[in-house]
Amino acid sequence: MMVFDVSRNWTILVPFDNTVAKNAAAELARCIGLLRGPGAKPPALSDAAGQAPGDDVPIIVLNSGGAETDRAGFSWRVGRDRIEVYGDSNRGLCNGIFAFLAALGIRWPEPRREELPPLRSDGIYNLADDRGYMSSGKEGAAGLARLAITGKDMRKYTEELPRWAALNRIDALVFSLREKSLWKNSRKKQRFLDAIRNYDLIIEAGGYDLSLPVPRSKFLFHRDLFRMNGGKRKKDFNFCPTNPDTIALLKSKVEKIFRKTPEVKVFHLWPDRDGKDAWCSCPSCRAFSPAEQNRIAVNAAADVLAALDPAASISFAENGEGGTAEAAITLRPNLFRAGGPWRTMVS
Repeated sequence: MMVFDVSRNWTILVPFDNTVAKNAAAELARCIGLLRGPGAKPPALSDAAGQAPGDDVPIIVLNSGGAETDRAGFSWRVGRDRIEVYGDSNRGLCNGIFAFLAALGIRWPEPRREELPPLRSDGIYNLADDRGYMSSGKEGAAGLARLAITGKDMRKYTEELPRWAALNRIDALVFSLREKSLWKNSRKKQRFLDAIRNYDLIIEAGGYDLSLPVPRSKFLFHRDLFRMNGGKRKKDFNFCPTNPDTIALLKSKVEKIFRKTPEVKVFHLWPDRDGKDAWCSCPSCRAFSPAEQNRIAVNAAADVLAALDPAASISFAENGEGGTAEAAITLRPNLFRAGGPWRTMVS
């Protein structure tokens, strides 16, 4: 088993002019200092572009590739005098650094709580992994680790939440489109966004929100917007996607949402949680399967988003979150199937 001697005079080499890497490196140095014992100094941080330390100085080399943030893979390896941590992107470098600390036995079960392994008088700690590795793969945004955020989480943890998420190798924070208070411009929101950028976390929005642009309040006077079941219009789940007025309303509403949230690059628009297969059976919709009706709707939203922000994308779900279904309707290029690990706060 590989070991790490925290008592040695390590120097941490940080990529030049990289704020995200510096923030993660500061956490690395702080944690090593804690493992050295009370009152001990943390390792020094040194600019990788500056003068290299002498050959007799053990070093921890941090490096980041130029990949986009949604490529969050990393690798690290440990030698006696040299440790290397590499990330495909800044996000991947953060993951690699915090995976190394987790291999030393450090845990962050919730914000404001940190758990250290038993301190060693000799300064030598076993590593749970001899070599850390996580591939970014080809799945991109679909393979990110996500944390669903509620208004309650925001009120309780505010700026501490992004740091905790980064330490636990969460790649994206996902806000509900129904939490309107999260989208109001305020100093608190700006501080929160700044804390998110400190670790290059991705900001996403949505969930089971595909029906949000077709509000139930319109059912009384516009029943034809909603799904038909047993010959009667219902407002309980989803809507009627073959009605041109429904699609026009959906496009109008999602355009407002997209314009109000320019910082969001991934939206999750899934059918209603309890009615994911409960689509429309009107004469027009009857020719389409539930999966195809879902695709008609998400394609309409994807067209709007592509016109506003070609770099943004939408995740969709069929037959449940991350499920699969056969559908003859081709998906727009800026759509991807929901996937990757999801977590929620445990308060």
